[in-house]
Amino acid sequence: MLTDTEIEAYRRDGYVIPSGFRLDAGELDALRSAVSQVLRDNPEIEPDRVINPHLDRGRPYRLRGDRAFHDIAHDARILDMAAAVMGPDLVLLFTHLFCKPPESPRTVPWHQDGPFWPIEPMASCTVWLALDKVDAGNGAMRVIPGSHLEHYRRHELVDDPDSTLNREIRVRDFDESEAHTIELEPGQASVHDIGIVHGSAANRSGRRRAGFAMRYMPATSCVHRRIENAAADWGDLPVELVRGRNRNPGTDFSLGDFGKPWPSG
Repeated sequence: MLTDTEIEAYRRDGYVIPSGFRLDAGELDALRSAVSQVLRDNPEIEPDRVINPHLDRGRPYRLRGDRAFHDIAHDARILDMAAAVMGPDLVLLFTHLFCKPPESPRTVPWHQDGPFWPIEPMASCTVWLALDKVDAGNGAMRVIPGSHLEHYRRHELVDDPDSTLNREIRVRDFDESEAHTIELEPGQASVHDIGIVHGSAANRSGRRRAGFAMRYMPATSCVHRRIENAAADWGDLPVELVRGRNRNPGTDFSLGDFGKPWPSG
């Protein structure tokens, strides 16, 4: 799903928009229906904080998920994109439904994923699937190309009820003018590295912005369940080997709760 040129761009810039991937209309409709169903079933969860909707009543929030998210997170095309930059053995860390309603003040501050995730060696990619048209007007993700090749920056505490994170990189620590906006048509995807500096503005438009993020780690890395000063508790977060073999005995796949099993077929 990624050409050699696209893999080279990913290594250089820390992100890429694969030219050979696009959901068809039926697949897109099914996932949009799943978004609506999950939001209806979990009104107590912020629509941009829907973690692991590919599970049904699994950790961390035990929310009611939808099989469509499970299927796309295990889809061979998605795994091929992750494998192209992470290697053939893959672990699904978690999934995240980002839904910014129209006229939403919620923002994702500038950050790197690495300091939030207890992974060693630090390696992961996110496949971010657009379910609506995503552009600058409705709060598309912005990235600082090449920032994944540099050191991890200091993240300072955030005291803002409209921020989706509790820590951020202050803009004085990098050149914001270098940011690229990742604009996607419905059914397109982007792939970005765990170390890239990224964030997104509020959705001030009258259009929804929904995307589904799937986080993959090479099975050569390890998830440390207990880590000092972690931004979140990974002690009971279920992770799953989704392709190949586990290459790191330190990752414990027996921890966590996947919730109710999806029917076979």
